[in-house]
Amino acid sequence: MRLARQLLEACALALTAGAVIVVFHYFGGFSFRASLLLGVCFTIVAMWVYQTYKVAMFKPYGLQVFVNLEALREDLGMEKCIEPTDGEEPAHELYNFTAISAGLFVHYREYVTRTANELKLTGRDTRTDDEYRSAIRFGDTIPGILKFSTESINPKTTMFWMPRFIFLYGWTGFELKLQVVPEWWSEYKKHLSSEMQHLHVDYDGLMVLANLPYGYIPDHIRRWHEPTNLFYPFDRIHRQWKSKLAKHGWSFTDTGEEISSRYLIVRYRPIWPAS
Repeated sequence: MRLARQLLEACALALTAGAVIVVFHYFGGFSFRASLLLGVCFTIVAMWVYQTYKVAMFKPYGLQVFVNLEALREDLGMEKCIEPTDGEEPAHELYNFTAISAGLFVHYREYVTRTANELKLTGRDTRTDDEYRSAIRFGDTIPGILKFSTESINPKTTMFWMPRFIFLYGWTGFELKLQVVPEWWSEYKKHLSSEMQHLHVDYDGLMVLANLPYGYIPDHIRRWHEPTNLFYPFDRIHRQWKSKLAKHGWSFTDTGEEISSRYLIVRYRPIWPAS
């Protein structure tokens, strides 16, 4: 959907440039070279004006990504640590991104209430300081103790072998990936479910656990930033997304502000202007 919209914008721009060249050449009496030059100049200016308009009309929004560490531990045969070791920062579960422009986010991490209580954290300690990001990306070591050991190494005492989760850009959408040491994983996965055993592992030891196609978030944000009309059939678009995302293992809330899979919950948070 996003690709189709970009293709439509490119076609509209090309047709407009062609129309300008025709007008200058056949009705303005300019030579073809002069008309072509004027058409190129007009196209550049039109692109600049359009991009400036998009920046000026951008409305901030927020995204929350919750990582279900319990489900990750369960599927990886891990036990929960009673408390973090000295000097070790436990993994955060809630990752917040506020888009202040089309390519700049304010990012901070949080513990959920239950985890914060277990770690005996005060309210001011449940989130990190704000930082700026040009992309939605994060990751951490999965906290816990591995139940099973391998012949080559004891992972209970070697943190290098502990699996990590990474949320980042992929080929077709955002991906939640599991990162392991391939040599260790080839032995350890024998203790896990068949679904985990058959996950494809690339040369970096990365496995895709969840995929969120790129077009969904922009289409979903449009729902809250512009009214539904004849030229923007949100209900039909949303039904198409529900059908498509269901094939990727996602489910929806009634309002559509939250989607969830086994390992992730993604929420949209509107940023209302101050009155």
